[in-house]
Amino acid sequence: MDDPALNRQRPAGGSPQPHGALRRLVRAGGALLVARAEFASVELALARAQLMRWLLLALLALLLGLLGLLSLTALVTLLLWPVLGWGALLLPAIVYVSAGIWVVRRLMHEVATAPPLLHETLQELMRDRDALRRATGRAADGSLDPGSPNDPNDPNNPRPGDSA
Repeated sequence: MDDPALNRQRPAGGSPQPHGALRRLVRAGGALLVARAEFASVELALARAQLMRWLLLALLALLLGLLGLLSLTALVTLLLWPVLGWGALLLPAIVYVSAGIWVVRRLMHEVATAPPLLHETLQELMRDRDALRRATGRAADGSLDPGSPNDPNDPNNPRPGDSA
């Protein structure tokens, strides 16, 4: 286990230099961010493909539904015209407006209850942040956790310059 990179970071006393650990921490953090960015990119690509598929299917359904509805409305109007007169046109109009109001309400409800974009990616980033804070002995507010390996007030933690 004679790694030249580790040997360069050790001074004559044999203990590792702090800038080497910081460099490794920065590299690990950078690699973590790149991995999370790749995860977000994949998630966005999947969401875009799914959205396009949904939009095309919705447009096709809308077109076919409108053609069928137009034909049905014409038939009902022709059949009811001798009995109701102008009421034969008013009846489908009331039904269409009511259905339109229901659809708009349903859409507003779904938009309000939908999970935020990149929800899973944000959850992973929060878990990574918490893990890094635990590893560095930081609390959620950024202060040092009492009893952490980096707590300068802990008498069990050796301080630089202390001789045992």
